[in-house]
Amino acid sequence: MKRTRPVLRLRPLSEEFAGAELGDERLNRRLNRLADQLSERATESFPKALADESQLEAAYRFFGNTRVKPEAILEPHFACTAARAATQSRILVIHDTTEFEFGGNTEREGLGRLLRPGQGFFGHVSLAVEATPTHAPLGLLGLESIFRHTAAVPRKKRKKKHHLGESARWARAVESAQSRLPASLPAIHLMDREGDSFAILNALDEKGRDYVIRSNHDRVLVDVAEQTHLRAAARGTTPVIDREVSLSYRPVIPGPKGKRHPARDARIARLTFAATQVNLPRTSTAKGAGATTLPVNIVHVLEPEPPADEVPVEWFLLTSLPVATPKQIAYVVDCYRARWIIEEYFKALKTGCQYERRQLTTSKRLLNALAVLAPVAWRLLLLRHLSRHEPERPARDALAPSQISVLRALAKHPLPPKLTVHEALLAIARLGGHVRANGEPGWLVLTRGFRDLLLLERGWSARAQREK
Repeated sequence: MKRTRPVLRLRPLSEEFAGAELGDERLNRRLNRLADQLSERATESFPKALADESQLEAAYRFFGNTRVKPEAILEPHFACTAARAATQSRILVIHDTTEFEFGGNTEREGLGRLLRPGQGFFGHVSLAVEATPTHAPLGLLGLESIFRHTAAVPRKKRKKKHHLGESARWARAVESAQSRLPASLPAIHLMDREGDSFAILNALDEKGRDYVIRSNHDRVLVDVAEQTHLRAAARGTTPVIDREVSLSYRPVIPGPKGKRHPARDARIARLTFAATQVNLPRTSTAKGAGATTLPVNIVHVLEPEPPADEVPVEWFLLTSLPVATPKQIAYVVDCYRARWIIEEYFKALKTGCQYERRQLTTSKRLLNALAVLAPVAWRLLLLRHLSRHEPERPARDALAPSQISVLRALAKHPLPPKLTVHEALLAIARLGGHVRANGEPGWLVLTRGFRDLLLLERGWSARAQREK
């Protein structure tokens, strides 16, 4: 019988790369060493994280080596993720795209245009998490890079091929993740509004994949009177669940993203859930023969009485999961709420690992560095998850003995003899200026705390060497 709640172990990160085939055993050893070095000093630049100039030069040669490919670097981590997933009775796979922007006045070889002026590329990530209330992160199942080297096409002049070219990555990522998972393991694929495309829904339906996708398009439905739209049909359904949910603070976000995600204060919101089934018309972009309609379940989440001057919460969730009972409807909503974990993963990668600040001059080197740092960011995310959901785990599972010694020496109040992961993370956050009354520390304050800890650890270790 499969376990539904295995214990996630914090192993040396080099084990996530064991078995990598880079075409040369020396390159394989270099990858393992880099992984452990960078996992211990994820917030530091490469010159600071590596012990001396020879190791730094070796790292730069590794990232630029023509035999080193990001796919080969990541494949062992994908396999480890699949092995962790195989211990579950069901998992969630979260898909999302993020933008990597690299500043500076020097043009870097191979980078493309972004949504705003600048140079970089897009990363499409598939992150596996447990289908449990805590949604522990299991690791990556896919990472695809997208470069825009051609000039932008005005929206009015776009042809279907311009839209379908990049949007096909969503269905491609689903199949890539599924190919790595055991065939008998049920997986639910989660996507935000960018995944709301009939071509994507059709591809998921044809392959029999389960999904929860937030609706972006208010489509005209078929088989209903007076050309009813999707949102009208969902709003006309009687709510069957009433639940209070804690909403976090959201700052003002400039640009189009801010329109989709307006600023709000933290509050407790009363939400209602309702569900129905509709039929979507098959479009000309859908491949293959078959039925002319696509049946989809819709879960409508609404905040009926928001505070004055606050935009009400309202979600329309498209899903293949059953919605016949209140329990099934609530499960769909709980699945989608796990989607925020991938946003935390991106913060771990960009803030915790400082990926966008890496001073590498070509897209090849940047992609190889991303392949090494992507599992490092997952491990940072797992560390914070354990501190929140398994706070009594011993700190030695997460930190080196010298780091624990530094924390004990600097603590204003004595730390407990049996230090836990949660207590250790709070001590690190205090180094970064965190005030406990402000709640759990965020990535910025944790980054500052880790940076100070690593600097202090270096001095601590140097002193210990001199005293020998």
